[in-house]
Amino acid sequence: MRLTDMTDIAFRTLIFAGSHPDRIIKVEEVVTFYDLPHGTVKKVATNLTQAGILVAQRGRSGGLRLAHAPEQINLGTVTRAIEPDFGLVECMRPQNKCVITGTCRLKSPLIEAQSAFLAVLDRYTLADILLSPLDFGLKNTDDPLP
Repeated sequence: MRLTDMTDIAFRTLIFAGSHPDRIIKVEEVVTFYDLPHGTVKKVATNLTQAGILVAQRGRSGGLRLAHAPEQINLGTVTRAIEPDFGLVECMRPQNKCVITGTCRLKSPLIEAQSAFLAVLDRYTLADILLSPLDFGLKNTDDPLP
C-alpha cells in the first residue's frame, strides 16, 4: 500500500505544528523547512482545517495551530481525512470495469490488508510521533526558523 504525497505532507505539517505548540505556524515555514511546493502545503493545510485537525487563523498574524491536543489526533483519522480513496485495485474503485469482479477472490484479502494497515495507524496519535523544537534546529518553541 502506498499513501499519497498529500498524506505524507499532512503528517509532516502536523509534526511541525505539534512540535511548536506555543505559537502559530505559517504555511511558508512548513514550505521552507521541508522544501515543499507552496500550493501543495496550502491545499493540505486547507484539508486538515476542513477536517477539524488544524485551526486556521486569518490575518497578518495568522497561521495554523492544532485543533486538539496531540494525544487526541489519531493517525488513522488523519489518513482517512486526506487520502482520496483506498481503491488498491480497480474492483475497489467506483469506476470499476474489471470483467472478473463477480468471481475474483482478490478483493477480500486486500480489504483485510487495508483494514489491518489502518488499524495499526489507529493505535497511534500525533503525540507518539512528535519531535522537539531542537529536532528542527530551534532552541525553543518561540524561535522562528533559521
